Amino acid sequence: MKYEYQVKDKNGKTIKGHLEADNKDAVIDSLFRQGYFLTSLQQVDSSNRDIKLNLNFERVNTRDLVIMTRQFSTMMAAGLSILKSLRILSEQTSNRRLKKALRDVRDDIEEGQALWQALASHPRIFSGIYVSMVKAGELGGILETVLDRLGDHLEREHEINSKIKNASIYPSIISLFAVLVVIFIMTFVMPTFVNMFQSSGVQLPLPTRILLNTGNFLKSYGIFLLTGLLLLILGFKRWGSTKRGGFIKDKILLHLPVLGKTISRIMVARFTRTMGTLVRSGIPVLQALEAVEDVVGNAVIRKAVRQARNSISEGDSITAPLEATGVFEPMVTQMIAIGEETGALDEMLIRMSDYFDREVMYMVDAMMAVIEPLMILVVALLVGGVVVATLLPIFNIMNITR
Repeated sequence: MKYEYQVKDKNGKTIKGHLEADNKDAVIDSLFRQGYFLTSLQQVDSSNRDIKLNLNFERVNTRDLVIMTRQFSTMMAAGLSILKSLRILSEQTSNRRLKKALRDVRDDIEEGQALWQALASHPRIFSGIYVSMVKAGELGGILETVLDRLGDHLEREHEINSKIKNASIYPSIISLFAVLVVIFIMTFVMPTFVNMFQSSGVQLPLPTRILLNTGNFLKSYGIFLLTGLLLLILGFKRWGSTKRGGFIKDKILLHLPVLGKTISRIMVARFTRTMGTLVRSGIPVLQALEAVEDVVGNAVIRKAVRQARNSISEGDSITAPLEATGVFEPMVTQMIAIGEETGALDEMLIRMSDYFDREVMYMVDAMMAVIEPLMILVVALLVGGVVVATLLPIFNIMNITR
């Protein structure tokens, strides 16, 4: 839904604009986080043109955003105006949703809005981190530099996410294949041998009886079992979306053997990279922490970041709250403390993000080196066991007939 708002900044200047969000509360929260005082807010009726565009479900993936951001930075560095750069970007991008957003951003700028305000009207495409960095670059007169850093940040995030997704594809396919083969044998292949087994008068071996009873159970109650499993998954997701449930779930994930260490390093890498990029772009530490709080992706670390923000607002250091979580390694908190003392916090954070990014890549590769042969072995034992249990009665019949 699209909302029209009127706000006042810290200097009392009135600003008008539009913002797309799911509800009014999201708009109010977004404007409040940007330091504005809301004076009026109303929902704008969608035109026929808007309705047609809303039927476009094409996503704007990170790769499209990275390319657009780097091209924007290059054009700004070459001396092109923001409006001309946006016109060129909107014409050459192949993603229809991004093309529409860039045109809307250009129109909003022509109506008097700042670039960051126009971008904030499309929160599903341009995140809070994106808008905050553009705002800092625009106010500081270093927009092309900030866009270049933002492109690096988005590209690194995309690289890590792609690595993790690609690593999970192979085990998922193998697991699905194994389950389908076993279910097929138990529910379709095994029953065809039952009559032959029973007419021969040979007692079925124990593995075969277990397999046969399991297949009969799945045929009779499989739909109920599947429904119960789906309800259980939905219930767990609903519980995990609550504040307490999400915190407990994320805490358990961080303490899982092997996997927990990988998740922890992914979260720390995301925190240090995002925080370092924001601070280096001139965004105050408090505002940077507020932005990072929304993107870390883990309730335990989010709570630590919130405590660190409160600690700084009271004049204390951010190191103690982060250290108290047990998620951040001593090296991280010590380097943050050194960065605070020396005034080189952004440099320390960027160095740590590079280190943890490499560690995440190494850990994912190491896990896959172990998981792939292990999955093959498990599938071989599972399918082989089912096949042997199916063929055992045939061997017994052959021995009797000799």
